[in-house]
Amino acid sequence: MLERVDLSLFHFINRSLANPFFDWLMPLFDKPKSWIPFILIFWLLMAYKDQKYRKLLLILVPLTILCCDQFGGFIKDFGLRDRPWFALGIENIRHLGGMGGKHASFPSNHASNISGIAFLFSFIYPHLRCYFWGIAILIMFSRVYIGVHYPFDVFTGFILGTLISCGLVILYKKATSDETI
Repeated sequence: MLERVDLSLFHFINRSLANPFFDWLMPLFDKPKSWIPFILIFWLLMAYKDQKYRKLLLILVPLTILCCDQFGGFIKDFGLRDRPWFALGIENIRHLGGMGGKHASFPSNHASNISGIAFLFSFIYPHLRCYFWGIAILIMFSRVYIGVHYPFDVFTGFILGTLISCGLVILYKKATSDETI
């Protein structure tokens, strides 16, 4: 049942929503070097300017990315699910992304990493959360649109990244007794 819903959602996003603008835009999010510099600049700028949250930013941003990426990679190593372009056949889907990790679809590390960062930045700067989550949703949506992940892979990555980031915030608060957060 869940697999049928996942596959139906995949085909809806990958095929039914296809359009020339998305065909140009969505592949840009496949390579992290296209969007990580913006996150890096924001992080460094805030760590420099925001004395109140400087220590939190300098510790938790790298830790969040490290934990999300490593934990997601650990799960991927089990090869639990083939990527859509491999499982369904590249001729049967709209494949606009890379060809790496044909057995490493679950979970989406892009979704895990960007959700972890969006949660952390939203926690620190709640007035900007619409921007952080808007970018995160765009990146997560792109993973399905370009045919490299199923929606359930992305949803699992989202949950994983959010839980890891939330857990790190809780641990940080306990370890530092920081009353500013």
